[in-house]
Amino acid sequence: MTTTHNSPRVLGATDQERRLVETLYRAIGGEPDLLDDVLAPDWEDIPSIPDQPPGPAGMKPHIFAFHEAFADARVIIHDIVASSGLVAVRGVLAGTLRSEFLGVTPNGRYDEITIHEFHEIDNGRITRSWHLEDLHGWMGRMKA
Repeated sequence: MTTTHNSPRVLGATDQERRLVETLYRAIGGEPDLLDDVLAPDWEDIPSIPDQPPGPAGMKPHIFAFHEAFADARVIIHDIVASSGLVAVRGVLAGTLRSEFLGVTPNGRYDEITIHEFHEIDNGRITRSWHLEDLHGWMGRMKA
């Protein structure tokens, strides 16, 4: 999985904030050990999956599952917008479905899942993330 930034539009983010979120998406893009460099040990993922532990260890299984399900998967960041330690990201998770994901049977089709996320930063680490993926729209397109 690769991370593509396509020169995202960056508004209001400091260099440190931009680097933190770009590293987070590099982690999601196939380098999960980078989570240890950017997430606080007690990082909160909101909403989290039931019984998901906090911190980097709680996120890594999701990255592996995403890689397993999508061939040629990548992260594309469109916008990074920040103010006072809160960074918003607009982008997509993209790839070709090669194994079952969220009950959707693999069909070999490429598609994108739109993401909107907010990351709270404190002391040089991401401490909390709120995320919304358009899974409903993706599932509708993939089952059509």
